[in-house]
Amino acid sequence: MNGGLRERLGRLRGQVPSEETGENVITKEDGSEVRVGATAEQHEVSNREQVIANSGQEKIPEGFRRLGIDVVRTELGSFLLRTVRYPFPYHHGVYDLAELASIAGYLSPVAHRQNKEADPQPLNVSRLLFLDTETTGLGVGAGNVPFMIGFGYCESNAFVVEQALIRHPGEEKAMLSYLLGKMGERSHLVTYNGRTFDWPVLVNRFILNGWRKNGTEPAHLDFLHPSRALWRNTLASCRLATVEVERLGFVREDDVPGSLAPTLYFRYLSDGDPEHLRGVFVHNEQDILTLASLSVHFGVLLSERELATHANEAGSEELYRTACWLELHGKSDIAETLFARLAERGDIGDGNWCLALASRYKKTGRHELALPLWQQAAERAEQSAAPKLEAHLELAIYYEHRDKRLDIAIGYSEKALELVRRRAKLVAANAAKHREEKESWQRRLARIREKAARLGERERE
Repeated sequence: MNGGLRERLGRLRGQVPSEETGENVITKEDGSEVRVGATAEQHEVSNREQVIANSGQEKIPEGFRRLGIDVVRTELGSFLLRTVRYPFPYHHGVYDLAELASIAGYLSPVAHRQNKEADPQPLNVSRLLFLDTETTGLGVGAGNVPFMIGFGYCESNAFVVEQALIRHPGEEKAMLSYLLGKMGERSHLVTYNGRTFDWPVLVNRFILNGWRKNGTEPAHLDFLHPSRALWRNTLASCRLATVEVERLGFVREDDVPGSLAPTLYFRYLSDGDPEHLRGVFVHNEQDILTLASLSVHFGVLLSERELATHANEAGSEELYRTACWLELHGKSDIAETLFARLAERGDIGDGNWCLALASRYKKTGRHELALPLWQQAAERAEQSAAPKLEAHLELAIYYEHRDKRLDIAIGYSEKALELVRRRAKLVAANAAKHREEKESWQRRLARIREKAARLGERERE
């Protein structure tokens, strides 16, 4: 990307006012109002080109006008632009987007870790650009064109969503230049898988339209990674639509799946009917709002503000993953509190988190905390049709080598050997692997019995 262009954009940031386009106010089902279309003061113009809102020079279909869409003309060409303002307070799901201003700073550890920043700076909400694209394909190759670029940002009293659309390839350069202007004073792109998909697609398009990489690319705040860290074992998937329903309390109605966006765009190109794109605009807009709401969610976790509530309401697996994630981002004290709350729970579910937490305690030498977790996991395994034997192994090792109670070590080894045989009958398994596992437990049991016998002889002497 051309660093010189970015510098010129900064110098020419003096805003050229557009003629007033007026505002349409839409009342949503919850009674809140959003404003569609922006006045001259509301359009933050940051391109090197003179951006002029359409004022009758070019007629566009009524279908676009009903969506609050207008034509933006620049020295590089034209494109369509829709602007929607959400005055604060505005809830998207359970979170008020007004909280972004106070919560964004808590997301700094996530951004620092994702970008491996040598000199990390605190996040400022005014420097975040929430980005989502709709493209003609699924790959990141040069042939995949972002026909719609949606982005959001915070103002002092509202969250603003802008959506740029190209009606033909000739409008792409003007749209990309407009995006560059919006990125000029932003430090981070907030996305969902944007680091892997949206940004590489845009970089390819910048290059094909004459820009070259030069200088530092924007940093990323990609919420797909925290979502997977917390919910990969508890949600059906970590798709954004699933996350927003299950964790943000937002349910879309009559949503057009993103996978249909290319088909609908090609229909529009075929007959020029804007109605094909109505659902695509709404879907893209909701994606951006969900990114903002998700930012608040993770910021709240890192702020410790609702820690007690989360500890009470979250399932054990999610609570464990949350504690690990917080620890990874420098919140060791909070993590320890959650680990302790977790260890007190009686319901261990499938036992995966239980064994992981016990292993964590073992590595730090806190065997007294690991022991009850292994015992719970062993009890769970003995009731399972396909038992896992990790807990029995840890208990056999603990009682043989640390507690020196060989009778208990023998008991867990015998039980494990019984479970191995039972599992072989109930679950189809690799015969060689089953034989190896059985022989391993037989050797362990024989060794502990022999050790117990020698100890018994010494005691009798």
